[in-house]
Formats: sequence, structure tokens, C-alpha cells
Amino acid sequence: MNASAMTPAAPPVRRVAPPTTPYRPSTVGERVFDVRSGRWAAFMGWQHGRAYLRPLGGGVEWDTEARWLTDTEQ
Repeated sequence: MNASAMTPAAPPVRRVAPPTTPYRPSTVGERVFDVRSGRWAAFMGWQHGRAYLRPLGGGVEWDTEARWLTDTEQ
């Protein structure tokens, strides 16, 4: 088995512009929309200026820049 088969796939990156008014979540578990990946997620926290998100149905966390978050689907 090679290393790429063992590592989770990163969410797809969409070619879109960040929202004009980014949303800054503050509550763990809060539902947010990651414009760049095009997915709804649960906010898990901040670290070094990046938001950590988890799929609503559970799964592998990913991180994104704060400018890509909103509370409405784009």
C-alpha cells in the first residue's frame, strides 16, 4: 500500500472569489459554509489564523483561511 492510499483526500478547491463579508464563527459546532470547497461544515476552532472545519456528517477535519467562510451558501 502506498502513502497516498493511506492519507485522506483534501476537499476540492473551487475557483471562486471569497465572500465580500466573511463570517467569523465563535462557537464550536457552529454551522458554516466554506466557499472555497463548496461544503457546509461544523466549525471546530481557530489556530494560527486558520479555521478548522469538520464535515457535518462527521469525517476528516480540514482548515481554511478565515476569508473563505460565510454563514450562507454562495
